[in-house]
Amino acid sequence: MKYIKKILILICSVAVILSVFAVPASAQNYADSIEKLNCDVDLLISLDDGSAIVSKNADKPVAPASLTKIMTALVVLRNKSNLEESITVSEEAIASLQGTGSSVAGLKAGETMSLYNMLCCMLIPSGNDAAVALAYAVGGSVDNFVKMMNDTAAEIGCKNTHFDNPHGLDSDTHKTTANDLAIIAREALKYPVFETIVSNSSYKLPATNKQGERTLTNTNFLLNPAYVTYYYKYCKGIKTGSTDNAGKCLVSMASKDGYNYLAVAMGGDYRDSDNDGIEENQAFMDSLRMYKWAFSSLSYEAVSKEGQYIVSVPVKYCWSTDSVRLVAMDEVLSLVPTGNGSQSVSFVPEDMPESLEAPFKAGDYVCTAKIMYAEQEIGTVKLAVAEDAHFSLLLYIRDSLKRMAAMTIFKIIIILIVVLIVLYIGLFALTNYRRRKKRELKIVRYNELERNTARSKKKKRK
Repeated sequence: MKYIKKILILICSVAVILSVFAVPASAQNYADSIEKLNCDVDLLISLDDGSAIVSKNADKPVAPASLTKIMTALVVLRNKSNLEESITVSEEAIASLQGTGSSVAGLKAGETMSLYNMLCCMLIPSGNDAAVALAYAVGGSVDNFVKMMNDTAAEIGCKNTHFDNPHGLDSDTHKTTANDLAIIAREALKYPVFETIVSNSSYKLPATNKQGERTLTNTNFLLNPAYVTYYYKYCKGIKTGSTDNAGKCLVSMASKDGYNYLAVAMGGDYRDSDNDGIEENQAFMDSLRMYKWAFSSLSYEAVSKEGQYIVSVPVKYCWSTDSVRLVAMDEVLSLVPTGNGSQSVSFVPEDMPESLEAPFKAGDYVCTAKIMYAEQEIGTVKLAVAEDAHFSLLLYIRDSLKRMAAMTIFKIIIILIVVLIVLYIGLFALTNYRRRKKRELKIVRYNELERNTARSKKKKRK
């Protein structure tokens, strides 16, 4: 029994270690705590721990417009390490956009520039011409590059994404979700050069073989102090998008006081949402609403403390106790409204056994518990036993006998044993009866023989 317990503890320990590498993001959703969000899709996640703070239609497949270019940039960065490499804009790249009403960076056929500057032309003013030029340079063709985009999306974990082009013009099957875009953006942010480019409100593009020096202006007005309604000094990018089908879109990030967030707003329109007589881009406004609320309302609080009592569980095979406390193994921090710590949450144990079998020691891992705030899961904590429990062989035998007595097969065996005992007693009694009768018969016969012998002797004497 002792060795079995050690093996079980070892298995549990391995499971706990492995779980460290696969901890799911917490699932709180504070959308209702923010003033009305007007976009069809809104998402706010913490870049510090990956948790979703606001989620509105975040898994709904929608047209991404030029947010597509985040993936285009990611594919370029994954396949090109030398961004000083020069590429030339082909006539096919320019011709493919004629009549589309595309947002362009003003590139000309035959114009040559570095990959870095081409990325700036695509990401800052949202040039579709730069996106197609990059697709030719990296993929050899647009079709092959789009395949690379879709392969990359699947590889990094996107579940509801399909790209038809590298720039984001509307297409029936060109779709993604806010959650998938967050995955793509976080993957792109692993490249410092990407973060540098998208954080520029403007960029001086050096002269090329076809044009002189010119300034590229970012379409993300949250970066530009000239746009008083939208400017947000804590914003650091990332990409805008806009088509008839997609509406107004923005993926952005912001950092303040050590907190870092990424926001996705899609399907926005222009409306006067602040009653100032001017219609505002609601993708920008929703992003601002989410950032301002998060920075002013949320903070990391200890939602569980090491050694905090969570629940009790019965104990088997121990004389000294019949139950044991389960306590939190670690302190867990989570983003919650400021001032709401461990006393404001509840715990829901997962896979907790109905009872524990002794022996075990204080600190042994038992299970996990979900940490709940306002009926939303905000984290998990590992639970351990708080006291030792020593094994009692006598209690083990007693309980084993009880279990056996409750088993149907055991009852059948007992009945058979009783029947056999009764049969044995009956057979034993019958055998004894027959032996007694036989002995009595022998005595009768012996007595008759003696009497007959005595008579014979009398006759002879006469």
